Amino acid sequence: MAEKKEQKGKKTVFITGMSGYVRSLLGRELDRAEWCERFWGMDVKTPLAKYKKGEFLRMDINDPALVTWVKELQPDILVHLAFVLNPIQDEKLMSHINIDGSRNTLAAIEEAGIRKALIVSSATAYGAFADNPVPLKESDPIRPHPHFSYARDKAVVEGLCAEFAEKHPEIVMSIVRPVVIYGPHVDNYLSWLFLLPLGLLPSEHETHLQFVHEDDVVGSILHILDNDGRGPYNVAPADHMSMMDIHKLAGRSVIGLPDWVMMRLFGWTWKLKLPIAKVPETFYDYVRYPWLVDNSRLAGELGYKFQYSTRETVEIMFRAKNVSIKG
Repeated sequence: MAEKKEQKGKKTVFITGMSGYVRSLLGRELDRAEWCERFWGMDVKTPLAKYKKGEFLRMDINDPALVTWVKELQPDILVHLAFVLNPIQDEKLMSHINIDGSRNTLAAIEEAGIRKALIVSSATAYGAFADNPVPLKESDPIRPHPHFSYARDKAVVEGLCAEFAEKHPEIVMSIVRPVVIYGPHVDNYLSWLFLLPLGLLPSEHETHLQFVHEDDVVGSILHILDNDGRGPYNVAPADHMSMMDIHKLAGRSVIGLPDWVMMRLFGWTWKLKLPIAKVPETFYDYVRYPWLVDNSRLAGELGYKFQYSTRETVEIMFRAKNVSIKG
């Protein structure tokens, strides 16, 4: 086992899933941070960004070599970001990456004796149900969604992390639950819905959504690590917008459709792999049922100040996609 060498006040960081827009922003901030002496990362894709302090190795999250490498490095902090975000047709492969990859990461944390770890989950882990409290707090139960695989995977991973944290109280372990992440570099599973020429929304529900800026996701992660936050944290600005208001902001004509039509539309476009949709029909519950979250644990107890509101975040995403803002 390599002997850990650490300057006083300096920390080393290991990142799983170092490619992608949020990961690259985290790497950029670690490069700038005086407290970060060095960081390492892995992913199946090589990141586009280059870092002065960062070292990258191409590796699968389920590779047993991950445990060996982390054990040799003995970083002070591990941030687990290696997940499949946008749904894919092969749900078994998605779960293998998300769930089994998290098991492998937890094994690396344990074997290396890491004392601080942060796992990136999702607010979708609460499930989208008609009887959800509004807003959802961290004390509310995680209810695995029966059909939407991404949310179900996140709920399973959170269960694994809860068991691990109970077994290892000496580890400062935190979980972040971001709502939908937007920003100038975003192209995710929900952005397509607001970029169609015609605005679509469920006629039987008044849906409100929250959007968190990519910079606030990274800022929250660093703030939680810096303040030794433990347990789960909802990551979302305090405000929210209705789907109608989002479409109006883009100046689009809007048509309301009943649930059965919207679900079939989602299903057809997903099965036919049409580029207008990036989610299966099982995601539709997150369009019609509430899953707004309360941010008072992060913003109140821990004192994080969000840089952007939901509305500002949506406006930034629209401008990045060359959508003119109306009003």
